Amino acid sequence: MSSTTQAMVPVIDFSNQNPKAGSPEWDLVKSQVREALEGYGCFAALFDPILELRKAVFGALQEVFDLPLQTKKLCVSDKPFRGYSCSPSGVFQSMAVDDAHIAENIEQCLTTSLWTQGNISFRYGNCPL
Repeated sequence: MSSTTQAMVPVIDFSNQNPKAGSPEWDLVKSQVREALEGYGCFAALFDPILELRKAVFGALQEVFDLPLQTKKLCVSDKPFRGYSCSPSGVFQSMAVDDAHIAENIEQCLTTSLWTQGNISFRYGNCPL
């Protein structure tokens, strides 16, 4: 009989925004970060502003991926692995935007293409751009 172990990514709480170097709180978080990076190479950070940002981003992504397939296919690119793509089974979907750090590119590829009448709440309300 085989046994499988599911590894969980360590979660580190950064809620204390003003830890003083050398304080017990500082030393605890510092050692947690070191152990997580040594053992897993990553960690999940808990921090109130990040949690709010994550909720906004995932809410906006849910709105995009809930659109009909034909609508999502409107997000296209001449470059490989850009725009909308979907596995034959439909289980895996992705959407990549060139230079997504530029707000106009998000507007062109997503907001304008996917919502022909526009979507102000996506552009300004849910999406943190």
